[in-house]
Amino acid sequence: MDLKALGYFVAVVEKGSITAAAEACFVAQPSISHAINKLEGELQVPLFTRQPRGVKVTEEGHVFYREAKGLLNHARSVQSLFKNRAQNGLLTVSVARSIAFAYLNELLSQLKRIDSLLDVRLIHQTEQADIRLTVERDASVDDVFIPLWQDQYCLIIPAENSLAYKHPISLDDLDGQSIIERVYCDRSAEWTEFLRTNEISVNVAASVDNEEWALSLVEAGVGVAIVPLPQTADYSHRFVVKALSEVVGMHSIRRTVGVAIPIKNLENPSIKGVKQGLVKVSMSE
Repeated sequence: MDLKALGYFVAVVEKGSITAAAEACFVAQPSISHAINKLEGELQVPLFTRQPRGVKVTEEGHVFYREAKGLLNHARSVQSLFKNRAQNGLLTVSVARSIAFAYLNELLSQLKRIDSLLDVRLIHQTEQADIRLTVERDASVDDVFIPLWQDQYCLIIPAENSLAYKHPISLDDLDGQSIIERVYCDRSAEWTEFLRTNEISVNVAASVDNEEWALSLVEAGVGVAIVPLPQTADYSHRFVVKALSEVVGMHSIRRTVGVAIPIKNLENPSIKGVKQGLVKVSMSE
């Protein structure tokens, strides 16, 4: 049983005759008659009674009409779904190692709201992606950068560490502390130089290459770390968080997180639509 035959059958029912159905479907009358005969043979029931002027739908034909109509509507919805997916295409997203999962989750939610049919794939940051979740400092002149969030650098401390409940904390309190080294951070060199200038000696307990490892190791009590955290996220159940401004001798440092899109990629209508959707929720709006 094929969809074309179902379409011809529905046309005959709705138009009242094979002649009218053939005109509506832009086919010859024999094609319609052949399809009806084939359906009646498969179903083993008469769908029409032939009359001098047109045809009359049988009782079985009325039942079959409702089913055929439903099948055709479902087929059109499936075709529409995959046609839209083909038009929207694949959207590849890379994520900088310094980005916390909280931002990735929020971006994926935003993309879903912009276009529920987008086929989003995460790829490694070394690959060429359609869009990149990154920090503003890493966007190039060939990118359009859309600022979405702002976070601040914080000192995060294991709950059992003596610094967790010390207030205020001074730079001297950091001397001799075990620290989680974030080698991927764009400010890593600045932080190392700051410690050297202030004659602060720390023990590197671990060197990690992504944000989630740093957070997890602090939570596990391995050491302290200085990391940028989303201002809206609550990490109090994992470790103690202190803004850098709470450490005597340090000042507040913020960064902007968002999406970088290579300008050349905006020739793709789908990516251009994503850009327009993200701009609507941008910090700059």
